[in-house]
Amino acid sequence: MKKTAERQAIRKLVGAPECVEPWLERFYEPKEVQLLLHLEYGPAANTEVFTVLGLEREELDRAWQRGIIARNEDGTVSAADFRTRFDYWAMFEGWQDIPEVIKERLNRWEFEQYCRRHEADLETARRGEKQDPEHLIPRYLLLEESLEVIDRVERVYLWPCNCRMMRENCSKPVYTCLRFSNDRGIGWEIGKDRAKEIIQEANRAGLMQSGEIGSTKEGRVTGAICNCCADCCFPHLMAKEYQAEKIWPRSRYRARQHQELCTGCGRCVRRCPFQALRSNVSEKGRKSPPVF
Repeated sequence: MKKTAERQAIRKLVGAPECVEPWLERFYEPKEVQLLLHLEYGPAANTEVFTVLGLEREELDRAWQRGIIARNEDGTVSAADFRTRFDYWAMFEGWQDIPEVIKERLNRWEFEQYCRRHEADLETARRGEKQDPEHLIPRYLLLEESLEVIDRVERVYLWPCNCRMMRENCSKPVYTCLRFSNDRGIGWEIGKDRAKEIIQEANRAGLMQSGEIGSTKEGRVTGAICNCCADCCFPHLMAKEYQAEKIWPRSRYRARQHQELCTGCGRCVRRCPFQALRSNVSEKGRKSPPVF
């Protein structure tokens, strides 16, 4: 009974979905459980945590990196929301160790959280209004634009694509997310040349370059470049869910055929992730340019 009560208290504290309550021990270690139960009553100073719970500074630092706690501006710590923990856990820890039915429920929960965060941005796009340049929203990028962004940022950190890691709907490369800040010190810092190679490799693999990129008043570029697929990645799944494929992610371009260059090989038909093209074979079996 005590363990059940503790699970319920932690689930409510961090805002986890009900389906993970029996699995919370997979997300939180015993000392982290005691830390969260202590934080149930509000933020606590580091010294309080060290004294009352007997934690070492290294243990508290680890709890922060693993998405268990949040660090506040006043120097206190509080419980991190479940999304923070789940993102880290799914990419680096226990995703392969839970039943498929729980994976499906967690994927749906995470997708709903994502949509909720972006609903206002989508409505802004529907109205044709400009977005705040500091606000991070998904938008398509040409290959050349993606490479130019890398030249403008200070640092690049490689992360796995959490969408493909969790949804597992395709066999596209996973280590393709290039972030410009290193939240909780988790990503691998890489050079700009390597970052450009990853983008080009992803492009050849049929992934779409998109970015959640912002610009501060000082001109600093923030956010990330994602190399997305239409099978797993949340921006495209959200567009389908909300019937907003033509406006989400944001785009400034329209596809155009160069029929004079077409050899009828069908590569574009096979590559297009949205099946926007189809082969056009004449009655004599001769191939002609694909059609939209």
